[in-house]
Amino acid sequence: MTAGHQLRIASRALLAVLAGLAGMFAANLAGSALATALRLPAGGSPRLGWDLSWIVLSGIAGAWLVVRLAPCAPRRHALAFFLLVLLMDGYAVAKLGADFPPWFSAGLLLTLPLQVWLGTRLALRRRVPRNG
Repeated sequence: MTAGHQLRIASRALLAVLAGLAGMFAANLAGSALATALRLPAGGSPRLGWDLSWIVLSGIAGAWLVVRLAPCAPRRHALAFFLLVLLMDGYAVAKLGADFPPWFSAGLLLTLPLQVWLGTRLALRRRVPRNG
């Protein structure tokens, strides 16, 4: 394998993970916009439940996108995505955890493995192997 080929694969791998993060953020923003359009009241447990549901859906979408775009080793890309989001979620809980009820912080962290597993599973269902 030439150095140029390795660089292309590494670039596509990085872009796959970044696209997954962007997709996750876009889906989460869509959930927030939908909550506003539905005139859901800000704050309180019902709104936090809505937000947590969209976080779960956006995590599934992000993992799906990472695996679909991975140039090779899709499960390793899913693992990289998982670790990156775990760092972000862990930081958010450490910094903002006292501002939210414990069930929300726990849900944020404990649903992440399920999000990535389900997104990976859905993406691999119909994945066609790539050549090169």
